[in-house]
Amino acid sequence: MSRLGQIVYHPLVGRRILAPVARWGYRRHLRTGTTPPPAYRAMRKLYGCRATEPFAALAAATADEVPLLDLPGDGAGSDADAPGTSRAGIAAAEVDAVVAALSADGYAVLGHLLDSTWCDELEATARAATCTLVGPARGSTGGRARFQPDAPEAVRYDLDEADVVASPAAQRLIADPSLLEVAQRHLGAAPVQDLVTMWWSAAVEGGGGSASAAAQQFHFDLDRLRFVKVFVYLTDVDEQTGPHVYVRGSHRSKPDALRRDGRHDDAEIAAAFPGEERHISGPRGTVFLADTIGLHKGLPVQGGHRLVFQTEYASSLFGAPFTEPEVITPTPELAAAAEKYPQVFRRFRFGHPAEAR
Repeated sequence: MSRLGQIVYHPLVGRRILAPVARWGYRRHLRTGTTPPPAYRAMRKLYGCRATEPFAALAAATADEVPLLDLPGDGAGSDADAPGTSRAGIAAAEVDAVVAALSADGYAVLGHLLDSTWCDELEATARAATCTLVGPARGSTGGRARFQPDAPEAVRYDLDEADVVASPAAQRLIADPSLLEVAQRHLGAAPVQDLVTMWWSAAVEGGGGSASAAAQQFHFDLDRLRFVKVFVYLTDVDEQTGPHVYVRGSHRSKPDALRRDGRHDDAEIAAAFPGEERHISGPRGTVFLADTIGLHKGLPVQGGHRLVFQTEYASSLFGAPFTEPEVITPTPELAAAAEKYPQVFRRFRFGHPAEAR
């Protein structure tokens, strides 16, 4: 590590400088709904300090930001089949197992596939969208184009969030009560809808140097203090089409060197977590959740292409800037959830619910 890095991540710097700046920014966030950029940067650096208590205390404070949601069947050890309980949603039959796996391993794969009609809706949205190119083989990152599976120009094509949330299937997913329950129990806080995204990944000749930009090197996410992500494979994913790789248990603790911002090579991960890499493959419709403060990456696509949907629930919107997408025609499911839990969906600007979608 450089001399500057040694200074920035020193425990004394964390306690005396980074922690006060991050706490000041969190108080500002509570008053205004926005995070000052210096506070966000301080929060990220604070995580990497050997003095871990200030970051943990700040993360714990978010548990009181929004009252816990009154969800059907919520509660540790609850049984979906118990009298008076009426769980619904894609994870309704396995909420307890998913929460337990997230706690122990950092990720959990649902035991059944997402309905094929929902997959069709999401894929149709992705095929029609003009995307932002990441890691192009020629030209500059940030160009715009539709995904052409027979002639991809970039390693990754990112959809705009507004295009994704226009999909009825995406709206039903982000309002899914079983996912809200899993998120609440894992976070120990009311879940706040943080992000909705979808992207194509492809094998591109000359795009091999784009692995970092396309999240194809090991890293952890830290846009928020506490969060959990939901992924859906919308194409078949095997070792050739870029499975998600998660380092089991790395959400709980990491060596100091792996708590610092940046990308990490495979040798570092193998030395610190021998035998703990898990490749998540599966057919179209595979759904899995991950606490991505754990180390992870997507393997590069060797042939064909991959389409992934992702949404995130956080304990607070403190952190990175966030968008406020307009939902012109919300589905009845999303409209009802937003009315019942306005704090969860406060990022969104709503139009009128669709009569039947």
